[in-house]
Amino acid sequence: MSKFFKHTQKTNETSALGAPQPIDVVNVDALLETINRGVDDQLAALDPAPTDAKTATALATAQQGTSVGVVELPTDAYRVVRIPRHPRRLYFPEDETTLAPPALEAYRSLRTRILHAQARRQFRTVAITSVAPNEGKTLTSTNLALCCAQLPQFPVLLIDGDLRTHGASRCLECDEGPGLTEILSGEVSREAAVVATDIPNLHFISAGEAMTPPPELLSGSPWVDFITWCRDNFKLVLVDCPPAPQLADFELISAACERILVVARTRITSKRALEKMLAQMDSQKLLGITLNDVKHYNRSYYSYYGSQKAKSDVRSQRRMVS
Repeated sequence: MSKFFKHTQKTNETSALGAPQPIDVVNVDALLETINRGVDDQLAALDPAPTDAKTATALATAQQGTSVGVVELPTDAYRVVRIPRHPRRLYFPEDETTLAPPALEAYRSLRTRILHAQARRQFRTVAITSVAPNEGKTLTSTNLALCCAQLPQFPVLLIDGDLRTHGASRCLECDEGPGLTEILSGEVSREAAVVATDIPNLHFISAGEAMTPPPELLSGSPWVDFITWCRDNFKLVLVDCPPAPQLADFELISAACERILVVARTRITSKRALEKMLAQMDSQKLLGITLNDVKHYNRSYYSYYGSQKAKSDVRSQRRMVS
């Protein structure tokens, strides 16, 4: 936890949405069918953008449901760390050899849909957020990065952009050494903060130790320059952000990212708060909504709603049911 923000964490957790109270929770069929409709016909009408060779290879591999042939890129410029295997909510390469649980299959489906969208729109940087804490945002970011890293010649970078809680750093148990705050403050080089994990293709940048308020770190050109560098050096960059409505941090982070992925949780996420947040977002950037903890669908842990036409409204892809 950042030294600067230890004394404000409790206040931040109760700001914006206030104390827990009875809310109108997300209804999968009602809300997302209302927000998003007819995406398949609209996507079919779009002219696909040229697909580079690596993305095409990754997409073909993902559609086959395999993860063989991973090419380990040179990591001489980066520190190397091993990700502990005991957090069992994460899915590692060795899990690919066993009978895949429904959640892992759902992450693979999410991966494939993102690659389809990437092939059409040629983006590489995705900010991942939610309405409030404890909705699965960090778990989704981390597992999606792990899943994408299984593709051949597809280097992935996961950035812990929550400089207040260090969610992804704690999830991976990788909070040592310089991180994002040290890069933005000019204390270390970009290469010095990037770590190459023992999982081929997966790279990570921790949040770092912030002694300056995050808005001040993120509002200058260093953040824009850094995310541009990330885009040039990795095939996919996932930024685990703070909840969107509560802090200015998300707006500053997402402004430099090409797409936004929203995570919602059934029976927890407020429908009104989600609709309000979506209305305030740049619809051109909205990649979709990932709905997790879906227990009332048979063997379904995740649903993905995403992609949109370059207009003001958001339209859904078909529900992912494993």
